[in-house]
Amino acid sequence: MPEVSLYLPEDVLSRVAEAARAHEMTEGDYIREAVTRALAEEVVGERPRPKLPLFPLSGENLTAERVDEILAEGFGKDGLD
Repeated sequence: MPEVSLYLPEDVLSRVAEAARAHEMTEGDYIREAVTRALAEEVVGERPRPKLPLFPLSGENLTAERVDEILAEGFGKDGLD
């Protein structure tokens, strides 16, 4: 991979470092992903594909996993028969 020098203001560099730590990434990896996302959105108009899981799972069953149970409980029964 070719090497590129990048000059950033101190406040931006510290925000990059903080964000990279939060995502458990190196600063270089974080910057590469950020540039890739920005180019995909601006140049091609593509949205980045979501990474799974989209949110941390707390251990409770999601609605999609409980669909049969929810339907058996009478989902949609509103007394308007």
